[in-house]
Amino acid sequence: MNKQLPKLRKLFYLFFYLLILTGAQSCKGEKEKDKNKDKDKDSRNEKSKDDATVLHSFDGTDGDTPKGTLTLVGNELYGYTSAGGISNKGVIFKIDNTGNGFSVLYNFEDGENNALGNEPHHDAMLNYNNTLYGATLYGGNGNNGVIFKINLDGTSYSAVHIFKGGFDDGAHPHSGVLEVNNVFYGTTAEGGKDGKGVIYKMNPDGSGFTVLYSFLKSNGHNAHGRLTLGSDGHTVYGLTKTGGGGGEGVVFGFDLTSSKYSILHTFEKNDNNGYTSEHGYLALNNNKLYGLTQYGGAHDKGIIFSINEDSTDFQILHSFGADDKDAMSPFGSLKLSNGFLYGTTQEGGKDNRGTIFRIDTEGKKYSVILSFDKPTTGEYPIDNVIFNSDGSELYCYGQEGGDNAQKGTKKFGTIIKMKVPDRDK
Repeated sequence: MNKQLPKLRKLFYLFFYLLILTGAQSCKGEKEKDKNKDKDKDSRNEKSKDDATVLHSFDGTDGDTPKGTLTLVGNELYGYTSAGGISNKGVIFKIDNTGNGFSVLYNFEDGENNALGNEPHHDAMLNYNNTLYGATLYGGNGNNGVIFKINLDGTSYSAVHIFKGGFDDGAHPHSGVLEVNNVFYGTTAEGGKDGKGVIYKMNPDGSGFTVLYSFLKSNGHNAHGRLTLGSDGHTVYGLTKTGGGGGEGVVFGFDLTSSKYSILHTFEKNDNNGYTSEHGYLALNNNKLYGLTQYGGAHDKGIIFSINEDSTDFQILHSFGADDKDAMSPFGSLKLSNGFLYGTTQEGGKDNRGTIFRIDTEGKKYSVILSFDKPTTGEYPIDNVIFNSDGSELYCYGQEGGDNAQKGTKKFGTIIKMKVPDRDK
């Protein structure tokens, strides 16, 4: 019996050694799997960058700090910048969708009362009857901004409405106009009866300007985004940045036929809500509205939400900031293309310089499809992306960065084109 003990002891030690060795190999295997996952994740990010092409890097003289959304007409991209150009008050430009033929169509002029407006900040220009219409935040009369038009060839720039604030006008439009049956509708952040902004209408030539509704602090105010036409053809929807019962803004509806204003949702500061909708408008799909807030949600980095047109079923589809690579703090809007909603965020992503993300309309398939980086694609995008006719390519700005902004604190910015990833990626 005693003679067997050394043998048993040896067998026990051998078994224990094999057990430890197997565990170590298993642990190593799991680590390798994790590394491969990280490599796959990184390769997806790098693949996204390979699919993104810089069409133009601004240098200040031809524009600086683009904060809006591009407009595609045929193969030509049109847009504006908030600064740069001759007077450093912004420019209107065009460039084809391959990156050729960049030209400045118009230089905004300096001065608070120049009657022509300056510093356009957000949204896209509307192409209506081969004429582009847009808004400037400042200039005009008393620095209250204007609605302008310009021909596609850059000729005949003019201000079709000059905001003056006060009881029966608006002031400081952060976004452009919505066209419904050959009439333009829009919002301003200030002006009106209580100075909290208005909903207005006007004809394309500027005639018939009328304030339809003056925002109140209690009902939401400081509207920054464009209006969205509802499925009934006569109700428009929008967002306010502040005001309402929670003080953090609302989703509202306004009936163009009855002039009835209604609140669909009140934003609040908590994990189950969002707050601060910056410059965004609502996307509509199958009687459901989709939008973004800059803050709120589970990580206080903003949310993607949906709500029915009848104000029921408010849902958070995604809370940004789930990890340090996720998108964070969106400033703009969502754009629907081929079953997915696309948008940009000013922060987050691999380099924390902003992202392009997408999510399906049910909120199940969410991914960051591009992480911006300063030298390559620019950085800190604001507002939205647009698509070519079949949805295979998207275009947007990097608000800052690019090849010409590598020294010092220069902002400048970029125009980028990106191949849209397959639906299953």
